[in-house]
Amino acid sequence: MTYHRFVPGCAAAAMAASLLTSSILSAQDDDEKRNRALRILAVGQEPPWREVIQGGRRMQIPPPVGSLPPGRLQLSNAEGIELGQAVGIKLNQFSNILPVSPGTHPLHAVGEGGFDPKSWYSLKFPSVPAGLAVLWRDPKEGKWTNGCKGVVLRDDLAGFPAGRVRIVNVSKYPLGLKFGSEKGLLKPGQVLMRAGNSGSFSKTPLELSVKDSKTGRWVRALSQEINQKATERTHIVLYTTDGEAPARPVSAVVLREVARTPAVKKSSR
Repeated sequence: MTYHRFVPGCAAAAMAASLLTSSILSAQDDDEKRNRALRILAVGQEPPWREVIQGGRRMQIPPPVGSLPPGRLQLSNAEGIELGQAVGIKLNQFSNILPVSPGTHPLHAVGEGGFDPKSWYSLKFPSVPAGLAVLWRDPKEGKWTNGCKGVVLRDDLAGFPAGRVRIVNVSKYPLGLKFGSEKGLLKPGQVLMRAGNSGSFSKTPLELSVKDSKTGRWVRALSQEINQKATERTHIVLYTTDGEAPARPVSAVVLREVARTPAVKKSSR
């Protein structure tokens, strides 16, 4: 009978290989669980463009710290380990899709120094195929530096179908609403959805106003016509104007798009 000596190095290598395999399988399982689509829409006022002349050349002055949200955001798991890829964030524009699963997810800023292990914001994703996280600057902080306020809305066609206009008031003000022949009041945090004629809108007037705290008069915050095909949908988000010397207390983001449910691309393995 032949006996073999135990070799610690081989055992360590085998254990490392086993742990690596387990880690890969765990990551694959996690990717399969994150099959819901998350888009991010950060709303707010852009900082003013400032420039100086140095050496005969015009140069832009960087905006003040906290006047813009992080340029990129990335999800992590409960242990703070990065999940997937970071997405770019620009004010008043939809981000690319982040794969998620239902539950609470920390969002981390990714800057020049890389991934920030400290959670910047935590969102709760519902059990729906797709969601839109609307984020805005915390009015108490006045900056985007230490996080923000936010709400997650349904982004799938079952929750936001084609031929609809969705108006979301994330400002701190109640707003007077005139939409076509409809009149009413849109409270802070309220979401209103309306369908057009056979799903389309043609030169439908939309007007939103806010009451001036000093004069008591209604000041127009948004006035425009809504035009939309039956195959489209329109997002309208009202937010508290948060920039320098705002001309009005409330501003609006209006985004029209072809109506489809955002979907996570299947990874090829």
